Amino acid sequence: MRKSLLFALAATVFAAVPAAAQSFTEGFFLDGYKLAYKYNPAIRNEGDILSLAQWQGLARSNFGASSFLYPTEGKIVTALHPSVGAEQFLGSLQDDNWLSNSFNFGIASYGWRRGDDYHTLELNVRGDMAASMPKELFSILKLGSVETAYDLSGLRAFGNFYAEVAYGWSHKVSDWLSFGVRPKLLIGLASADYNVNEFTLSMNEDKYTATVGADLDLTSGWRKIGVSEDGNLDFNPLALSARDRWKLPSGIGLAADMGVLITPVEGLSISLSVLDLGGLLWHYGNAGQSGGTVTFEGVTDLSIEEIQGGELAGQFTQLKDDFLGSLTLKAGEKKGAFKAIPFTSNAAVRWDLPFYRPLSIGATGTYSKMESMEYADGRFVLAWNPCNWLGVTANVGYGSFGLGWGAALTVGCNGFHLNAGLQEDCGGRMPYGGSHLTPFNSILTIGLTYDL
Repeated sequence: MRKSLLFALAATVFAAVPAAAQSFTEGFFLDGYKLAYKYNPAIRNEGDILSLAQWQGLARSNFGASSFLYPTEGKIVTALHPSVGAEQFLGSLQDDNWLSNSFNFGIASYGWRRGDDYHTLELNVRGDMAASMPKELFSILKLGSVETAYDLSGLRAFGNFYAEVAYGWSHKVSDWLSFGVRPKLLIGLASADYNVNEFTLSMNEDKYTATVGADLDLTSGWRKIGVSEDGNLDFNPLALSARDRWKLPSGIGLAADMGVLITPVEGLSISLSVLDLGGLLWHYGNAGQSGGTVTFEGVTDLSIEEIQGGELAGQFTQLKDDFLGSLTLKAGEKKGAFKAIPFTSNAAVRWDLPFYRPLSIGATGTYSKMESMEYADGRFVLAWNPCNWLGVTANVGYGSFGLGWGAALTVGCNGFHLNAGLQEDCGGRMPYGGSHLTPFNSILTIGLTYDL
């Protein structure tokens, strides 16, 4: 029962997290999209614009729900069912199984053109979250004590939330070349990082031995975690206090976007850009460490009278207390740590067909990296921009997790431009609940701009 509960918890963490940032790739092919400079800071608008409430969200994982659920004899069973082989289940997982979510909420942005220069100023709130589990954890659930030792190091969960103030500048060098840069000031709001750097479980005929070591770094500009009398971090809401909140931001950092736009002949555009080069230096006002070794030699030499007297229950209670004690977070020293923000590089080619200019074809390539989590894809694009108030684009391609597709739309009216786009992999979803069945990459963008 406990094993099934642990399995369900692990599967839920990774398969049921809702889709939550990345630049709007399709925007390079939509003439009515006024925030294409987010994709490449070299791109310029013809006039001044104002944007409010722009949302970009991304959810990505290198495995899906089909790793945990299997159809058998007309019904669905979990991977722990005897009909599911260990090689079938474990072969569907990676050595490091991870899920990441990012969002970028554009509070406001303003762009203005002066001659051959285009300037932008924007304020955003951003967040990056991820969690990872090693395959060894699922090996224990499926194989039990078949192996003599398991290494569970690598369990990790983290989240970083920060504000971004950015100034962009694009300059037209010649009729065929423009370049742009966008430096950013990053202001840390909150950060948490729980990292299990040591977790080994050894088994033999006589005993089980678990050795645990983990670190927690936590910071917030609003709350400071209390410390109990025995030196442990106290997460009881009553122990949270705003009296010791820091007057400075929880973190401070810098980043930059850079790009070039090349138009060698009329109707042909080549875009190259790198986004979010940089990171934040966080001040972790709350830090904790946990560690210890727990040994369980099994139940031996207990008489019926001792079992009835509660000795058996006492042994399990002691085991539970010892294990939880090894995970208890002792208050540590405050410290600073640099954390890079997710990095993205983009390349795109667009050709407006000479026999029908509203129709364009092209291709895009993207590579992104968050900590040790990487993703890349390439796509073919078809776009139609029949007038200045309507644009539609669709794409299909292949990425790190297989085939994928995307579509985007921009619609204008009286100076307003509504844009929306979605990218998905082709793995499908569960009929109920919507969880992704296979490794997935999902990107959603929606926003509104106004021509001044």
